[in-house]
Amino acid sequence: MVLRWTSEPAGDAIVDIVLSLNKQALKLHKQEVATASYSRIQSSLMDLDQIARKIEEVEREIQELEGHPGRYLRAMVNAYRYFARSLQGDALPYSEYVLNIQQLPSALIAEETMRKQKQVVEEGLANLGYKGNLKEKAEQWHKETLIPPDRVVEVAESMREKSKEGTLNRIISLPEEDGIDWIKPITGVFWSGYSKYTGNYRGNLTFNIDRPWTEPVLAQIMAHEGYPGHQAFYCRWDYLFQQGKLPIEASYYLINSPTNALFEGGPESALHFLGWDRDEEEAEGVPLEKKRQYKLARDYIDMQRMAQTNACFLFNDGDIDKTEAIEYMKTEGNLSEVEAANCFRFFSDPIQKTYYPSYYYGRWMVGKGYDAIAKEKRAAFFAQLYDTPHTTNTFIDAISQMTGTDFRPFDQEKKAKEDFVL
Repeated sequence: MVLRWTSEPAGDAIVDIVLSLNKQALKLHKQEVATASYSRIQSSLMDLDQIARKIEEVEREIQELEGHPGRYLRAMVNAYRYFARSLQGDALPYSEYVLNIQQLPSALIAEETMRKQKQVVEEGLANLGYKGNLKEKAEQWHKETLIPPDRVVEVAESMREKSKEGTLNRIISLPEEDGIDWIKPITGVFWSGYSKYTGNYRGNLTFNIDRPWTEPVLAQIMAHEGYPGHQAFYCRWDYLFQQGKLPIEASYYLINSPTNALFEGGPESALHFLGWDRDEEEAEGVPLEKKRQYKLARDYIDMQRMAQTNACFLFNDGDIDKTEAIEYMKTEGNLSEVEAANCFRFFSDPIQKTYYPSYYYGRWMVGKGYDAIAKEKRAAFFAQLYDTPHTTNTFIDAISQMTGTDFRPFDQEKKAKEDFVL
């Protein structure tokens, strides 16, 4: 039985719009943006004009739809329109695209926030016995934990079953058919790791070995791409849809939509969900010393992401050029030349530039939401994150209701650009 929030024609049209946007993204930029679709509906809209007309039809249908389905679908359909406008090259301000596509701000992260994060990283390195300034400590840490490129897949494989065990024990259930069929290396791409859902509860993972990998950082990205990250999300949604528990109007994943901060924020917090970074959690035989390494890696990635996200905003607003963006990331985030160049390729890409902010904002929205929830309510939190179709705004409201307080995850990260000094 297919669960529906709207009439059959409207629900089917929503999926048609998503898959037709995917067809246009493939045609224009050779990129897949509908990375999962669980129904049997196929795309039928041949160009952006047909997509725009279908969006108008759906908007009329959902205009009076009440409650959570109405809020969710009106935000999604608005995002379809703005994503289509970006595909046809409309020169709107970057902040307008990010706000309407993802329901996210695009103000620069405050220097004070970045300074505090660097301090957290430096203290973590010092606690592990490293000496010198931040750069010197980080270089020592990287050298001691570095994985040779030809061993990246082997180390990732060693984490697969442990992370799945932790996911099933304390986060969500998955169908018996779930699994990752293979993990492979790749070169020449701008991303670090990629989870490809192939259907029937199966997926594959790929890791970019052009960039340097350390074991603590790889653990973070393995949890992000596999369990309880993207593979778990994809598989769980497929299972829910087949069971008639996920509406057809949400039976897909679309890059550049208001669901992105959840889809990236959950995986960005995935290792934290497992308890692999917390002393008080018993976690799949992960020893205390390794947990401290993993906690440091998360803090280090957060430090880098702040610099990367500011560079993204500054470049896409036209305030800095490519050379300045790369230098900013190397200076403020301690990225290597390869990491900074890859990140620039990511957030300057015509499709990914409006997606990139979901990593930083999703990390803080989901991570802060999880930490705000009492331990006995974590199952309810995971039901919101994995099982309930949410936009950025509806998820924030759900956390507010669960905690009984006004959940405002982005406030302390905001800072007006005119007050920011390079």
